[in-house]
Amino acid sequence: MRLTKSRFITALTCPTKLFYMADNNYANQSVEDTFLVALAEGGFQVGELAKQYFPDGVNIATLDVTKAVNQTSELLKKENITIFEAAIKYENCFIRIDILEKKRPSY
Repeated sequence: MRLTKSRFITALTCPTKLFYMADNNYANQSVEDTFLVALAEGGFQVGELAKQYFPDGVNIATLDVTKAVNQTSELLKKENITIFEAAIKYENCFIRIDILEKKRPSY
């Protein structure tokens, strides 16, 4: 199981709930929850709005972990770049970042 932002927030509020999320023997009662579906759609809308603030940003659309990490690594070679859904992997940790902005420092 990957530690996502949602799971991280769950762990902050209730570590036991995170434990049960990892166990497939327990049913997720929220799968059919229309409120949660609407909340997720709202999150996508916020993401699209955020992209309007960074029109030159590059979106990493793939859900393939290896491809996303490789694309992010290539883009980070640039001095200045804004990446949507950047993918970073370090040892057993993997994260997707909503908006990652790399700027060359101006001294």
